[in-house]
Amino acid sequence: MIEYITTKDTAKLVRAALKNAFPGVKFSVRMSTGTAAAWMNVSYSDGPTELEVKEVTSQFQGRSFNGMTDSYDDSGTALIAGEGEEMPREVRYCCDGILSHREYTAAGYRAAQHLIRTESDHRDLVLFTPEGEPIDSATLPDGLYVAGRYLDYLYSPKQVAQAILHRVNLCTVTTPVR
Repeated sequence: MIEYITTKDTAKLVRAALKNAFPGVKFSVRMSTGTAAAWMNVSYSDGPTELEVKEVTSQFQGRSFNGMTDSYDDSGTALIAGEGEEMPREVRYCCDGILSHREYTAAGYRAAQHLIRTESDHRDLVLFTPEGEPIDSATLPDGLYVAGRYLDYLYSPKQVAQAILHRVNLCTVTTPVR
């Protein structure tokens, strides 16, 4: 017999899985309302990359949206191990999708500045104060090569930091305050 797990109960499971996978990172897991009531939003600051978060959360989606067909693809059921000698159970998650959003704090901006100083072709470029505040009057180059990746279309220090940190797990990054 298949056990259906509501979006509300799935949110509790997602919160626990994220806490277990990324200890010390605070996640906000919220259910949507109205016609999107089967969707969840996960938001957090710094921490793991969005791809790493998606690897954890994707297992809790009962369906996923397919933009090519403008419809949902069913993820099927999942087999959940029981505790002790309890038999595994077959479950179906009622959550249609989980969106994640990563914000950056001053520590994240300091990490971006550190990467510019150590791994870029513009090592003298200063976009953030030692406290991690963006310097909006900074002159941006036409392009920037940082950590093996070329960035162009740079509009603001925050946008540069977001592009740099998109693939950086900030759970393990420590940068000195200068």
